[in-house]
Amino acid sequence: MKYEYKKLFSSKLLLIMLALTLAYMIYLPVREVWGGIEENRKTFQSYENIIAKAQADNKTYGELYEEINNIFANGEAKPIYSDNAINDVGGIMFAADKLQYVTTGFESDRKELVKGMIYQNVTEQQKESPDKYLIRANKKAISQYNRRIELEFENTGMNSSGYYSSFNYSMWEYVMIAFCVMMTVRLFTLEYTTSAYCLVNTSKRTVQDLFLKKYLAIISIAAVVLLVQAVFEIGFGMYAYGAKNFSLPLQQIAEFEYCPYILSIAEFYVIKYFVRLICYTAVISATALIAVFIKRPLIVNIISIIISASGLAANMALYVAIDKSEKSKSALIPIYDKLRIILPQSLLNIREYLKGFDCFSLFGFPCSRIVFCIALAVIISAACAVIGYIQSGRIRRAS
Repeated sequence: MKYEYKKLFSSKLLLIMLALTLAYMIYLPVREVWGGIEENRKTFQSYENIIAKAQADNKTYGELYEEINNIFANGEAKPIYSDNAINDVGGIMFAADKLQYVTTGFESDRKELVKGMIYQNVTEQQKESPDKYLIRANKKAISQYNRRIELEFENTGMNSSGYYSSFNYSMWEYVMIAFCVMMTVRLFTLEYTTSAYCLVNTSKRTVQDLFLKKYLAIISIAAVVLLVQAVFEIGFGMYAYGAKNFSLPLQQIAEFEYCPYILSIAEFYVIKYFVRLICYTAVISATALIAVFIKRPLIVNIISIIISASGLAANMALYVAIDKSEKSKSALIPIYDKLRIILPQSLLNIREYLKGFDCFSLFGFPCSRIVFCIALAVIISAACAVIGYIQSGRIRRAS
C-alpha cells in the first residue's frame, strides 16, 4: 500500500487538511483550560494530598467537610494541604463528595433504582394487559445492576465532565469527517481525473486489488489519527485534570454512576476509540461507493460531506436542545433515542450510551442501542465496501 500512501500525501491540500485536523484536535481541549491550567494543577495536587491524608486517618465525609471550618478558623484563612487556602477548599469539597459517593451514595442510589424497577414490574404484572417489554427490560436491567462493583476512595481526576466534554462530540468531528471524505475521494477518483485508468484497468483482478489497497490505506490512516487523539486525550487529561487510576471501574466517575456494564476506565477508552473507528469506516465506505459510481471529485466530496455531516449535525442539534431546554425534553428525547439506534454518527458520543440502561424494544425484547448501532454501522460499511469492490471490477476500458 506504499503507492497508495504516496498518492494521498502528494496532495498539498490533503496535507493541509491533515495538519488542520491535528491542530484542531489540540486546540479545542487546550482552549477549555487556557489561562487556568496552573490553578487546576494546584487544586488537584491539593486534592491528591487530601485523599492520601483522609485515607491514612480514616476520615469520614463529615470530618472532611469540617476541615473547611478549620481553614477559616479565627477569621483567618490558613491553608492545610497547600500554600493556598482556596485550593485547599476546592480540594476538600472534591474529596468529600468523592468519599460520600464511593462509600454510600453509589450503592444506595443503585439499590433505590433496582427497588423502583421491582415495584414497577409487580405493579405492571397486576394489570389486565401488562407491558411485556417493560417487564423484560426491567428484569434485564435488574440483573445488570445487581452485580457488585467495588469503588475505591482514589483520585481519578477532577472535573471529569469537563474533561470528557473536551474530547467528545466537538466540532473536531466535522473536521475528521471532512478529512476522511477527502482522503477517500483523492484515492478513488485520481485515476479518472488524470486518465491513468487506461493503465491500471488491465484486468478485473487488478482493479479489485487496487480497490482493497486504497480502502485499507484510508482506514489505516484514520486509525492512526484516532490513536494520536487517544494518546493526546489521556496525556492531556493526566496533565490538565489529574486523570489517573485507569484500572478502576468506570463508575468511579459520577457521570457513569448508572452504567450497567462492568468496565474499567481504560476499557472505556478502548471501546470509545474502537466505535469511533467504526463510525469513520462507515463514512469512508459510503464515500468509496459513491466515488466508484460517480468518479467526479467535486461532486463526490459534496455528496459525501453533506450525507455524513448532516447525520452528525442532526444528532448534535438534538443533544444540545435536550440539554438546554427543559420544556422540549419530553418531545425531543424519543427522536434523539431513535437516531441513536440508526445513525453511525451517534457512536461519536459514546457517553450517552453508557450513562444508564440504554435499550429499545426489538420485537418486544430489550436490545442494547449501542450494540445495535455498532452492528448497523458494520453492516453499512461491509455492504458499501462489497458493492464498491464488485462495481470496481467492471473495467472501464479506454475508447
